[in-house]
Amino acid sequence: MNHKAKAIFGNHPFTEGVKTKPIYIDSSNIGQFIYPDFGLDYSDLNYMYYSSDTLTVCSMEIGPGGFFNPPDYHPGDEAYFVLEGTITQFNPATGSCIEVKEGEALLIPKGVLHSAYNFGEEKVKVLAVIAPKIVESQEFPTDVNGPKKIFGYNPQDFDGPTDDFLAPLRYGSIDQMGQWPENGELLREKKLIYHITEERKLKVIHGDTRPILMKYSVSNDYMDMGEYIIPAGGVVTRRSEPISHPGDTFLLGLDGPVAVYMTQSRETYMLKHYEGLYIPAGTAYMLLNYEAVTGRIIFATATLENSGKS
Repeated sequence: MNHKAKAIFGNHPFTEGVKTKPIYIDSSNIGQFIYPDFGLDYSDLNYMYYSSDTLTVCSMEIGPGGFFNPPDYHPGDEAYFVLEGTITQFNPATGSCIEVKEGEALLIPKGVLHSAYNFGEEKVKVLAVIAPKIVESQEFPTDVNGPKKIFGYNPQDFDGPTDDFLAPLRYGSIDQMGQWPENGELLREKKLIYHITEERKLKVIHGDTRPILMKYSVSNDYMDMGEYIIPAGGVVTRRSEPISHPGDTFLLGLDGPVAVYMTQSRETYMLKHYEGLYIPAGTAYMLLNYEAVTGRIIFATATLENSGKS
């Protein structure tokens, strides 16, 4: 099997020009990279699924007791979805530590420094979605060795924010799409990290006669990221109504497998656990569950404003 060792930021999988057809992403075309690659003792292992100039999707693994250092930041928003274990996310500017458990999410606005720690006894695996760009070039930022608010810190070293996000619990509706967990520009101005627990996900019903559940962790002017829940059972095959997005989309299989049917080309892809599917902007698809268990998929989409498309 051909394992592609190097991930190319902004152009992965390795194809020239605009990607106009779906691409199934498994072990044969997942790229690997390490952050930081200039300090391997304090690094994490990453698997690149997809990267363009509007959307990057990769997974990060940290072993028990591990963490990455120095802190990282990106020229776009970053959303985490914890696939396995519990991660402790640290904001060096505020000193805030957020424990994020399996199935929960984080939103790290553009330019916000962050580090991730694994204080547990199991490996941590996190899906990371960045929009629009993961880096400005093929190099990681190097201006990241500033002061940190850790025990014994010097308060005179800091003039940034002191409080993290604590919004009242609310149950939104489809009207909040594009503004979840809050207005994107406002969140970037505050430069804080946001914890999206199960209770804080935006739940939306997709379809009337063929309903599935969508759980948005993030929906703003840069990205949408969340979960499709496709039920099992019933007297007919459980499937969604057609779905399409104005921006490029990536799907990651969790529970299933789930069949992804392209309504125009009539191609079918069986989306398996931790394997992915790139879907070009504007391409309609349906999700079908032929299994005896609930199907679950993570979706990540570059939103219309960010995609440069109309």
